[in-house]
Amino acid sequence: MKKFLLVLLVSVYISPVNAQLLDRIRNKVEQKVGDKIDQSIDKATQKKKPKDNPSSTETTSQTNSSQENATVAAPAKEMQKSDPVTSTVQDINSYSKFDFIAGEKVIVHEDFSEEALGDFPSNWNTRSSAELVTINNREGKWMRLAQTGIFYPEYITSNLPENFTLQMELLANQQVASIGQWMISIIQTKDINEKFKLGESLHESDVANFKLCFQPASSGNGQMYYSTNLIGSQSKSGVPEFNVPGKPSVKISIWRQKQRVRVYLDSTKVLDLPRALDANAALNTLIFSSSNPEYQQKEGAFFMGNIQLSVGAPNLRSKLVSEGKFSTNGILFDVNSDQIKPQSYGSLQDVALLLKENSALRVTIIGHTDADGNDAANLDLSKRRAISVAKALTTTFGIDSSRLETNGKGKEEPVDSNDTPAGKANNRRVEFIKIK
Repeated sequence: MKKFLLVLLVSVYISPVNAQLLDRIRNKVEQKVGDKIDQSIDKATQKKKPKDNPSSTETTSQTNSSQENATVAAPAKEMQKSDPVTSTVQDINSYSKFDFIAGEKVIVHEDFSEEALGDFPSNWNTRSSAELVTINNREGKWMRLAQTGIFYPEYITSNLPENFTLQMELLANQQVASIGQWMISIIQTKDINEKFKLGESLHESDVANFKLCFQPASSGNGQMYYSTNLIGSQSKSGVPEFNVPGKPSVKISIWRQKQRVRVYLDSTKVLDLPRALDANAALNTLIFSSSNPEYQQKEGAFFMGNIQLSVGAPNLRSKLVSEGKFSTNGILFDVNSDQIKPQSYGSLQDVALLLKENSALRVTIIGHTDADGNDAANLDLSKRRAISVAKALTTTFGIDSSRLETNGKGKEEPVDSNDTPAGKANNRRVEFIKIK
């Protein structure tokens, strides 16, 4: 396997004549790649459909995608060719330096579960092309970016608050290494034309923005570039997460707190910028950019998935005093399992610190699920997850088990609608109630 390393997005300028030639080549390549994907989808969907599992409980990032879609392997050729992705269970302590805490309320949970494979998502916009696919050994659906372009969700229509978090997963195949670039922009825009104009370049502008750029590399050390309208364009070299043999993916976590911006790649904090933005900077647009000269390598592609935007700064202490309870969406679990994901470390640590600061405090830990799946299975799962949280607090953080009780409510006490992915994400939570 070749080493993967994410570095900078650079704007490419070409002459009008070259642009016309490039467009013709891209159209031919797109048609050929599309034909290959369609053939893979057709072949996969002809397989016998598995029987439904009555104990299946959830369907988003903590849940299973449908069994029928799991057999569809449209981009499997890209990922399996040289970048097999394996699933491993990590210990919570592997994220012991991960102090990221997700925002209080989920407003976007984009897993593309309501969209059709092979299509461009109906609530996104682009002037290029992309399609939804599945990937071997990866859950859910992913947006495959094989062409140069700007891509953004249309459903973010208002200013984000001064405190928010953004998490997502990014994958890249070997064929895109060294020639393809990817960028995420959180920016202030006024109209559609500005979205396409301001989202295509790393270079700073007068409007409020934070941008992060990567380029996968087949070998050697790489760089990461970032910029804001206040600090200009900067770079950081030797980011270790991108220099691991056979590692095609990275979990990106961005945390804005007024002026401060922190960035995490997997479990490592790679940026902590105390004055990256104006304290009251209004950011209202999320843009993804891809530069992939497919005329050089037609199978090169990026894959985006599991995008979650949450707002508000969690304040466990004030809620405990004012309401006698608090809940968090930051404690995550494996699919239909009580196994805690290691990226929950920051949220668990925050709860543990609160309990240590209040030595007389006793709490009941209550698990909650969304409404998908079997009611009895949901109830059982919620109880087991509560027990897992209590065990993590005692074994990892040293909280006395006599201070903790557990229970589960399944789907019975929703705090949001179960009709949207974001609503379901809010309902999947762990609640802590003060024992009087």
